[in-house]
Amino acid sequence: MGHHEMSTPYLEAIRRGFGFAHEVDQPCGPVHLLVGVAEGDGPAAAALDPGQGRPLRAAVTTNSETQATGVGRSPYGGLSHLHMQAQGAAMSLAESRNEPVKAEHLLIALLDQGTSPVFDALRHAGLDADSVRRAAATAIGAPGLPPIELPALAPAGTMDRAALPVSELNGRAWDALRWRQEHLPVGRLRRPSDREALLHLEREEAWRLADRLSLDDDQRYSLVSRHASEVGKRVERARPDFPGAPSARDRAQARATALSRRHRRHRRQGRSGSVSFTLRNVTVGWGVWFGNRRVGLRDRWFRLRTINSYRGAPQP
Repeated sequence: MGHHEMSTPYLEAIRRGFGFAHEVDQPCGPVHLLVGVAEGDGPAAAALDPGQGRPLRAAVTTNSETQATGVGRSPYGGLSHLHMQAQGAAMSLAESRNEPVKAEHLLIALLDQGTSPVFDALRHAGLDADSVRRAAATAIGAPGLPPIELPALAPAGTMDRAALPVSELNGRAWDALRWRQEHLPVGRLRRPSDREALLHLEREEAWRLADRLSLDDDQRYSLVSRHASEVGKRVERARPDFPGAPSARDRAQARATALSRRHRRHRRQGRSGSVSFTLRNVTVGWGVWFGNRRVGLRDRWFRLRTINSYRGAPQP
């Protein structure tokens, strides 16, 4: 069996979960995957059949409490960190048993993950979580299956998982970053590229600080996220005349569009064969290299122009 081979019922459950999440305008979280499993066929779907009770879809869409405790907005293509953890747990369980990933593995993972929306939905549908899990475990030949180990969550401050609150950040690191926030060289911002350089340099400084203090990923990503947000607010207050900064997604889309246009232009010019293919790849590589080089030079120049602003910066 191939690594993480996935059965059709499992893939269909994931697809239905994403479809349901799209219908209710939310990123795909555990409760949406639960509905995706319930609306399929096989033992997992049968375990989630409420009989005379309320179907799971209705229990989710009409339960205001479940909606209020949903996963929130996500810019990552509809994914949520809890969705990713549940899928990872299902894959690990199947792999440990040398089986393709099935809808039953996913259902067990969703129940052992124990999120409030999933248990709220089961309760409002009139289903008993223990009975549902026992039926799913029996279907894979493991009726006494103990609680499974869940993969680590995505770090705080990544995907749709909120950064740690400031009160929980490493005090030495946050004090150093607060000093930098209060001494930002916003008076030296002449053009939008200066803003981009400042934001980039401050993110790098937060990374270096986290490395210096050997902080874990939750602290590391949270520090970068909180610091970048605060720097962005201060820059916006200082230079409200600058156009809005492009998001990471906007920049990625712009790069993809530019590469696509360049590729079409080469095709219109009649370049074909292995030589032109190699040339296209080389020229695209040059573009990326020169772009990175330009950003690096921009950042270094801005750092030299503003180095005096950070004299006396604390060194944790």
